[in-house]
Amino acid sequence: MRSFLFAVLGISGIYVGWQFLCVVYPPAIIPSSGSVGGALWEILRDGDFSADLAATLWRVTGSFMLSLLIGTGLGILAGVQRDVLATLHPVMVMAESAPPVAWLVVAILLFGMGSAPSFMVGLSAAVPIFFFNTVSAVRGLDRQLIEMARAYKVRGFRLFSSVYLPGIVLSSVAASSASLSVIWRVIIMAEAFTSAQGFGPRLWGAYLYAEADVVYAYIVLIVCLGFGLEYGVIRPGSNWLKVKLRMNGDGK
Repeated sequence: MRSFLFAVLGISGIYVGWQFLCVVYPPAIIPSSGSVGGALWEILRDGDFSADLAATLWRVTGSFMLSLLIGTGLGILAGVQRDVLATLHPVMVMAESAPPVAWLVVAILLFGMGSAPSFMVGLSAAVPIFFFNTVSAVRGLDRQLIEMARAYKVRGFRLFSSVYLPGIVLSSVAASSASLSVIWRVIIMAEAFTSAQGFGPRLWGAYLYAEADVVYAYIVLIVCLGFGLEYGVIRPGSNWLKVKLRMNGDGK
């Protein structure tokens, strides 16, 4: 309850700051909350809203799942084999060091317009997060526990599922929140320049037509959906997995 009250306090502070800026700047730069609310209502009523939502969520969820599979898979290999880690480490550092707009330009040159550049930008941002978290999880496992399991002839898939997997799952859970927030931002940025449908191109189009209230309405909508994904999907799913792993660990 205490954390909820502080969250409400933080959001209220943003609203108060917005109201202050409305007095300082003209509506063409900082529109009133009322006009933004009206624009948001029109967006939700628009017949293209469902298609835009589906297009953006498809790119975000697709990039997230691919990043999870690729980053975790490569992280397991790198955590077990030092040579693999030495090979992939500079590649992942390069991927996360280059800004998303650089990968976007490369993706456009390679794939042209469409959803592919958005996927490439999302992967470049999130795969390193899953990779480094998984490597740390694998290398941080209790070596004595692994040796004891091998001494009792626990090998192969059984060793992986009973010893390696719980730590890897917890690592992926920890990385999921950060990865999703990064993917959410870069996908919307990428699709603004490469796609005809989605929240990105709608936001960019509103800016080009100087519709400040629509621009801020899309920003509010994007932030709210990001909150929904984090607190409605990632956190409940993470808590459920932690409970399941704890129950399995207790033998229940």
